[in-house]
Amino acid sequence: MGIGVRSTTLGWLALSLVAAAVPVPAAALPFSTTESSDYLIIANGSLNAIPLHPGVGQAVNTNNFELGANKAPVPSTSDFLDGGSSGGPSLAGNVPDIPSNAAPVFQGISGDGNIAIVSPDGVFNLQDVGVYADPNIGIQCAQGVAGCDDGTQNSFFNDPNQFPNTFDTNTQTGVDVNPNDADQSTRIDEPNSAGVTGNIDFTALIQEVFVDAANEIMNLAQTGVLNTNSGTIDSDTTVNLMSGLNVIDILTSGNDFLLDNANLVIDGPSDAFAIFRVPDDANFLVSQANILIGDGGIGLNNVLFFSKKPDNDQHFNFSSAVLNGVAFWSVARQGGEINIDNAQGCVQLVADKVTLNNVRFTRCAFDPPNVVPVPASTIFLGTGLGILAWSRRKRRGNTACADGN
Repeated sequence: MGIGVRSTTLGWLALSLVAAAVPVPAAALPFSTTESSDYLIIANGSLNAIPLHPGVGQAVNTNNFELGANKAPVPSTSDFLDGGSSGGPSLAGNVPDIPSNAAPVFQGISGDGNIAIVSPDGVFNLQDVGVYADPNIGIQCAQGVAGCDDGTQNSFFNDPNQFPNTFDTNTQTGVDVNPNDADQSTRIDEPNSAGVTGNIDFTALIQEVFVDAANEIMNLAQTGVLNTNSGTIDSDTTVNLMSGLNVIDILTSGNDFLLDNANLVIDGPSDAFAIFRVPDDANFLVSQANILIGDGGIGLNNVLFFSKKPDNDQHFNFSSAVLNGVAFWSVARQGGEINIDNAQGCVQLVADKVTLNNVRFTRCAFDPPNVVPVPASTIFLGTGLGILAWSRRKRRGNTACADGN
């Protein structure tokens, strides 16, 4: 069974398989995730222009809800709190139903919301955010604590009262916890600065992500192509991976990639890993749609969407989305941004600038072992092998596999 797609798109959605280089030994995989896997958010910055890198403003700016926790129904509603005025983010009815072949999304406190601000003058600003993270890591800054916090208010670190809300996974309801109810000793804003550590040496992390991985991922042999033609996927689609490291280039014919009002499910066995490379002339956009790993055994740390677009645009822009088991990296160090509004799930976010509004995120860092690329012997030669999928009804379809079985 080769890589395949299940789609209800009328017309072409091609996942073409091309020749790959002879696999290298596992120990020779040319990049590591030892440093980066500790963090939910890695923001390079910087606040001001420095040699070779433009100023991007606040490296991390987050308004509302929580990092390192997802205390809400999936998809979340705006009114699940008992005795409270709101829940959120408002996703139910604004995103497609979670498909039956998707893995469940974690609910509760995971405690993995670590943040790295790696530029020497990078800053963060958290407004009404609960951060649940490793107390030995938490929010780390290259500069001193006082300089790194740029206006944080009503935000709390590992609050025992569970700001912004408590949540019962059995009843799928919660109780409102506002800033006055939170343990005030856990305030992230000054002078408490709970959970914030300054003057961290990020030399190894920067080398690992923005140099080694950034360069070596571009050099990996392509094992597949996701050809969207117009750049848009607007019907439910499942990508089935093979065991090993799948390196898949997204083709958009010069357009931005758009996932619109649909589910994109990425599935495979537990030893399947995927790097989806976004082209340098495209941004990756999600509107009222979900990106999810499947229930076939693939792990929560196995999928990466990667951009090295050399400008200061919003390389990843998501509006109303459930994201589960996927990492998003923008690593060109030219001011690229990840902007997410109204979302929940399990992710990892790496960029010069990360702007979040109304989110509940736990960490699913891209963290493969030293896996070998997909074996060349199972790769179909040629670039003309496409998959034609069709359906009479939206979000119902059949599975097509590249080897025809």
